[in-house]
Amino acid sequence: MASCTTAAPDPTNALDLTPSLLPFDRNLIVDTASFTDSQTIGAAKDIQSFLEQTPYGHTSFLATYVSNGLRASEAILLASQRYQLNPIVFLVRAEMDGGLVAATSYPSSPGRVEYVFGCGCPGGGVACDPALGGFDRQVDCLGRELRASLSQICGTAGATAGGWSVGAPNVTLDGVGVTPSSEATAVLYQYTPLVKQGAAGGNWFFFNVWQLYSLQLDYFGSTSSPWVGDACCGDAMCSSFQGGTCAVNAPSGMCTAACSASQPCPVLMGGKSQAVCGNFGGSGYCLLACNPGPCRTGYQCASIAPIGGGPAKDVCLPGP
Repeated sequence: MASCTTAAPDPTNALDLTPSLLPFDRNLIVDTASFTDSQTIGAAKDIQSFLEQTPYGHTSFLATYVSNGLRASEAILLASQRYQLNPIVFLVRAEMDGGLVAATSYPSSPGRVEYVFGCGCPGGGVACDPALGGFDRQVDCLGRELRASLSQICGTAGATAGGWSVGAPNVTLDGVGVTPSSEATAVLYQYTPLVKQGAAGGNWFFFNVWQLYSLQLDYFGSTSSPWVGDACCGDAMCSSFQGGTCAVNAPSGMCTAACSASQPCPVLMGGKSQAVCGNFGGSGYCLLACNPGPCRTGYQCASIAPIGGGPAKDVCLPGP
């Protein structure tokens, strides 16, 4: 079960419940590559444009909403990049948990916005934590929780805290048998262990709204090619370059490749930073160069000796 409890939308938009033309597969809500695609929709202006022209035929109030100095579109982009999750994930959950994308004005219940994902609200009449108030902080909390579950599946645990993993049969709270065929699907069932086909509140609803929003955004799945240093969940996600493997013990996983003086790192991809063959006690592994260029969350720009000698190179290494 998710640690955040949420209020019901008011009310669910009829378009959200109109079945997608694509068939629903409860075992595959979304593929992992698309779920973690933080690059294709990589600008706040794209998210802002979506909020200004939603599938509902009107502008969402989120288009002009600001919390803690951040527009909703900026908050979503920041969380998308920080946790390497698709912005559509946050848009869909905002609609699922608060009906916020379809809303034309600020809801009469402030909690639907300021605590939309229930983070900091333990329930039972206990007041919500002001430190987690605001759409931006709720979005960050959601991203952190989803990424934590993904890291559990991709790491040594092999499954979420609730026992959801790829290829392992499980049963939802509404009594439906599910065998997730992607890590992302297992994460979604960890967060909301319901199918509820044809109704709001479960993963059928997530699938349906995901399709609706993807169509509006002209998003048809991940088109980005993972590169050295990118987050990953298994070697298959790093297969776009020669020798690519996933170091699952690194924060959120890290695409890398074995290298040596005679076997250098893969050739630079367009728009990407250079890969450096770092020396780890005589063994070489490809790392993302930094300075210039920032490191993703969980990594810091630090110096390492390259294989073959020469001056130290600045690369992204796990760290604060």
